Amino acid sequence: MKCPVDNTPLKQKEYERAVMVDSCERCNGMWLDQWELKAIQANKGKNYDAELAKMPDLVNQSYMQALEKDRPLLNCPKCAEAGKTIQMDRREHGYCSQIMVDVCHDCQGIWLDKGEVQALEVFFERHHLDDQEIKTGFFQSLWFMLNK
Repeated sequence: MKCPVDNTPLKQKEYERAVMVDSCERCNGMWLDQWELKAIQANKGKNYDAELAKMPDLVNQSYMQALEKDRPLLNCPKCAEAGKTIQMDRREHGYCSQIMVDVCHDCQGIWLDKGEVQALEVFFERHHLDDQEIKTGFFQSLWFMLNK
């Protein structure tokens, strides 16, 4: 496969505990097959405690997201290998992540530009922590009300 950004051949490499991804050595982008982002999300191979402790820069993230929307659409590198020219959709991953990813509607693969996989991992961990706090707070409040 070739990089959809600069046409450099993608090389397979291991990312976090045996998740094999296709990576561009020139632009540091990464191609993930349909299930690989979920596998990366499930792994806790990197420690993002420092990033989680910081307040997210929502203004800068919104600005970068707006710039990403205006970039030309990329062709899917996996579908190109099969002789098909499919433009990927550019959309925000998840709900309010403010991280724009390129997704092929045909093969369901995902192209991540430099730094986006790390930003997604921080988002996943922050979202998980928020879920834990909501559940803990809810059950503590419920316990308090029932034992009043």
